[in-house]
Amino acid sequence: MKTPYSHVHALGDYIFAARGGGVHTFNVVTGSHISSWIHPDTEKQAANTAENAAPTVPEEAKEDVDMEPAPPASEEPPAKRQRLDEAGEAKDTEEGEVDVNAAEDQEKGSKKKGKKAKNRARGGENHRSAQGPEKPIVVLITSTENGKHVIAVSGHDKVIWVFEHDGEGKLKQLSQRKMPKRPIDIALGPDSTIIAADKFGDVYSLPLLFDPLAAPAKPAASAPVQKSFKPSATTLTVHSKRNRIALEAQLQMYEAQNRNGGNKEESNSDAPAFEMNLLLGHVSMLTAVAVVESEGKRYILTADRDEHIRVSRYIPQAHVIEGFCLGHKEFISAMLVPAGRNDVLVSGGGDPDLFVWDWKKGAKLSSTSVLSLAQVIDPEITKIAVSSMATLLYPAESGPLTYVLAICEGIKAIFAWQLTDDNRLNHPSVIQIPGNPLHLDISPQSANASSPRITIAIDPSVDAPSAKSLNTFTLAANEGRLSSDNFTPIEDEALAAAEPEVTQEEIKALLYTTEQLRKQEYVGDEDEEPAQGGEAQAAADAEANT
Repeated sequence: MKTPYSHVHALGDYIFAARGGGVHTFNVVTGSHISSWIHPDTEKQAANTAENAAPTVPEEAKEDVDMEPAPPASEEPPAKRQRLDEAGEAKDTEEGEVDVNAAEDQEKGSKKKGKKAKNRARGGENHRSAQGPEKPIVVLITSTENGKHVIAVSGHDKVIWVFEHDGEGKLKQLSQRKMPKRPIDIALGPDSTIIAADKFGDVYSLPLLFDPLAAPAKPAASAPVQKSFKPSATTLTVHSKRNRIALEAQLQMYEAQNRNGGNKEESNSDAPAFEMNLLLGHVSMLTAVAVVESEGKRYILTADRDEHIRVSRYIPQAHVIEGFCLGHKEFISAMLVPAGRNDVLVSGGGDPDLFVWDWKKGAKLSSTSVLSLAQVIDPEITKIAVSSMATLLYPAESGPLTYVLAICEGIKAIFAWQLTDDNRLNHPSVIQIPGNPLHLDISPQSANASSPRITIAIDPSVDAPSAKSLNTFTLAANEGRLSSDNFTPIEDEALAAAEPEVTQEEIKALLYTTEQLRKQEYVGDEDEEPAQGGEAQAAADAEANT
């Protein structure tokens, strides 16, 4: 099984498609392959995998393994220990005997572990690992408005790559910059500034072109100085096992800070060696960012896992909050400003509906159900997770019509709506595809094209292993509803043969991450005392410093 294409970006007659740790360029009209850029870690990982492959031990060799000799019979018997019976009298027990109290404690501990395991199992696919993906993978691709530069983000090493595009599909690497935290989404400002949002809730600005000889920007004078952390809880106020473990971790961190002696030079040694400015921050994981202009003013729109959409001013006043769009009940994973409608925002995520906003006023204009459309394909679906959205203008006699497209994780279809003049998503349509969609993009309509062209990356390994991962098709409209026309897979047998083999579990861990944003209700241990006072403070400190 090969890694499928996971992200696509259409630029003129060319498609830039991410597959594992590579970016491949195709001609959207002919489907021919033009060039490829491969992440340096891809070859390193392949070499390390070959070196670390341990040979199997034959059965004959296993028989020659020396067994540890048994202790001689002359050794002293094991030491005895005392325990109290029900009457309060002391009894001597051999180490080999079972201690009743210890057995009861062990049984309680096993019950606790069993309940925790059940809670994790109940979360199942939604259990999020604290570490990022280990395999080299390109998670984002975009380009400047003039198409002269292409920007990519690799998720495993948190690097933003900038390439020069020659206008014929070939890329030349210009720079690579490693961010402090893994970028979740990026947007480009009209002044060729990269706006990067990371998973820890911060938004940074970077210049598009990076001069390695230029000195990095100094931090803002108004930036608060982080105080040395000291846990407020003690061993006298913490009693439960879970909070004791958290307190021990905090004490170790506190001791490490004291050993460093507050050396500012040492703390700044890990600062990035390039210009980067912190613009704004959320208290939750960011999931999407967009830059929009309205009435001559620019704004930064950010969405997070905690159902918030924030409207902030653009640089240099990005710290000024203009308002919020509140109304989601679940996480937000995608949002866009529809083509030709800069005053409107469409957002989606873990809720059953897509929301339409007047983002400047923070007012919800309308909503439409995605879940009901998904249930047309599979009636057993009870929840959806919007993983990607796109927008296009469809030519019509009365003027261009604005459409919004969305795909959901694990649902083999593209959902489309027409955004009407009264800001409603009407004329819903379902375009079925031969695999789970991973990402889609719209090719800009050329003068010779009569209808827009869609490029979609799918995972064909689930139910249709013979299907192609990268496909293009044109759209047709009938009474306001969109349908697919000329569905064309892009042949890439040579590229697929060069990809390493992966398992279905690895693909799922790398590419199916949207549903993991859904919060799971934690069920605590029945035998564990609720954290109060110092325990509650220790638990809060542990969570804040994780």
